[in-house]
Amino acid sequence: MTGAMHKLKILIVDDDPDIAGALTLILQSAEYDVISAATGQECLQIARAERPDLILLDVRLPDINGLEVCRRIKTDPELARIAVINVTGMRASKDDEVEGIEAGADAYLTKPVHLRTLLAHMQTLLRARQTETTREIESLEQFPRLPHSSVAAQSLGLTPLRESLPDLFDELVQHYGDLLDQALEQRVYKVNYQLAESLRALGDQLGFIKAGPRDVVQIHHAALLIKAANVTVSKARAYIEEGRMLILELMGNLVSFYRNYTLSVRGDNTSDGRKGEAGRRETHE
Repeated sequence: MTGAMHKLKILIVDDDPDIAGALTLILQSAEYDVISAATGQECLQIARAERPDLILLDVRLPDINGLEVCRRIKTDPELARIAVINVTGMRASKDDEVEGIEAGADAYLTKPVHLRTLLAHMQTLLRARQTETTREIESLEQFPRLPHSSVAAQSLGLTPLRESLPDLFDELVQHYGDLLDQALEQRVYKVNYQLAESLRALGDQLGFIKAGPRDVVQIHHAALLIKAANVTVSKARAYIEEGRMLILELMGNLVSFYRNYTLSVRGDNTSDGRKGEAGRRETHE
């Protein structure tokens, strides 16, 4: 993935300020960006707003049990990709660990947590998330470069939009990136940006300049690279997941534009043909 990712963001959830403070100093020294919450409700609010890459979640909280908080996170499509490590101050039995895993936790640790054990668990989970996100974005990058894609375009006399109209391509990438932001905000904050209309208008614009599916993929990929370069891994993943829906809808709009255009051309030709036939009959008579 091109571009440098921001520091990985960790959310510490513990109602003991001494423990939260100590963990914050340790993780900051390990080059993590750290935020904290003291209650389950605060954890859920911060998770939705900040999209941390990993949550260190105390099981015993003053309002909502940590296992229930974990369950809510993992059943929420907006938050499910966030890694969660449950931490308990109680002596954990095998049943406790099973309950934590059933709640969706990616790991379950018992206080006092050995620092190297904690960091090892965190690094393993975060590395897996980073690898998955990077591979998905890189797979998009390869699509426009496949040999058969270039051959097909050349045989039709088509030049990629980013080569024929680079300034317009950059504007479209910026506009598509704005739509990605709106899509995320629409899901998180329940606002209505009328994205369907914006995507329909963008599809028409692409149709007018004779763009093809490859151009749509290149615009999509370029916008994702820009967005993923400056956010947490978790938010980059959210962009990817939201982008799947956007690109499908945009592709559908572009196909509809060409279908309607083809039908209108055929209709005009049919009308012209009927007029010509009528004219010939009048002349003959």
